[in-house]
Amino acid sequence: MRFTLFGMRIIGDNSGRPQGADVQIIEAGRNYPERHFMSNRRYNPESDPDYHAPAVSGWLVIVLIGLVAILLFRNLTDGWNNRHDYTQRTVTPRGELASDEAARTELFAKVSPSVVYVRMKSGGKPQTSGGRGPDQDIGSGTGFVWDENGHIVTNLHVVRDALLRQGAAMEVQLGDASSTTTPQVFTAEFVGAVSKHDIAVLKIDAEPSQLIPITIGSSDDLKVGQNVMAIGNPFGFSQTLSTGVIGGLNRSVGSADGNILAGMIQTDAAINPGNSGGPLLDSSGRLIGVTTAIVSTSGASAGLGFAVPVNDVHQSVELVMHEAINNQTPSMGIAILDSETARDNGIPEQLLADGLVVLYVYPNTPAEAVGLQGCSKQGNQFFLGDQITAINGERLRTFDELKQLMQTFRTGQSIQLTIVRGTQQVNVALTLEPRKVLL
Repeated sequence: MRFTLFGMRIIGDNSGRPQGADVQIIEAGRNYPERHFMSNRRYNPESDPDYHAPAVSGWLVIVLIGLVAILLFRNLTDGWNNRHDYTQRTVTPRGELASDEAARTELFAKVSPSVVYVRMKSGGKPQTSGGRGPDQDIGSGTGFVWDENGHIVTNLHVVRDALLRQGAAMEVQLGDASSTTTPQVFTAEFVGAVSKHDIAVLKIDAEPSQLIPITIGSSDDLKVGQNVMAIGNPFGFSQTLSTGVIGGLNRSVGSADGNILAGMIQTDAAINPGNSGGPLLDSSGRLIGVTTAIVSTSGASAGLGFAVPVNDVHQSVELVMHEAINNQTPSMGIAILDSETARDNGIPEQLLADGLVVLYVYPNTPAEAVGLQGCSKQGNQFFLGDQITAINGERLRTFDELKQLMQTFRTGQSIQLTIVRGTQQVNVALTLEPRKVLL
């Protein structure tokens, strides 16, 4: 019987065990001489002087080393052959700007210091521990310096939220073409506004040397097709210039408060949220309009922007300044419920026959100071506000009677209101202040 184990043949008997004395070992085709050994000893070929180890493993190592060397050499040669040559580039001088480019850059450098960033702050929310939280931005827009006395012109809708929210404030950041200077920010006071032109006037306490008033032009001689430029703060990106042409004149568009703004300038210069209240300029850098509205399905510029003509702006500012300095028509700071609004809300007209119902109380006004209450609405229910039945004992039933009576008063004068609140009649003393919003 023969067994082959790893290249060796062992001759044994039929018992399956090697014969005790005679074993013939055959490896790699070689016959080793017979060796006699005891069954408890193992044969070690390497100790045999006649045994020679095969040289196959040595040749394999040499072959592998050679292959690795070939691969390394090939990688080196491939990298050398495929290397990227690099030559340092030189900067080409810009040269002179084209005439239209030079005109635009010069115009921007001239006008941008007159353009300001208008921001509204909430005044912070009341805290449970007392006091108020940090201020929060509730809106922003653009404006421009009107004169060296610190008057700033912008859109009424830009500052409306600050005017209607208790504790809100406005601030103005002066424009500067230099990015190295620290922005100059001032608290702004609301002077007045003309809602039919959506123009508001603010005032800041700045030195004349800090202010560069914008150059005023005219809207009488505007032509469709002439170049225009707008500077503003769209989406908070301050001092942004956009260009275009006048696409139409005497357009009518709706304002944010439902009014119709007539005689508007149409332009395709990009106007986006944040541009409102900024200047629309002609190619000489003169103010020809105030960017106010857009027509867009997305809320962003779609090539249909509108600006209030500068003639209307000029008229509005003069009216506000005249009212603020001279006449100072007294105001309580309330809006009166009209018959149309009452009818739309299902309020019977007979409820209005006994006096004037307060529709809304404006923040930071004499009416708010004495606690007058306006109308409110919860779901489909409309709740009437205070009803003024008399002033200084004189009965009131119509808005015209109120207007005539208010003309007999002066700012700073104290008046006595007789009001009905629910089922109670009370008297309230109120000190009149100058009217700031001109309708």
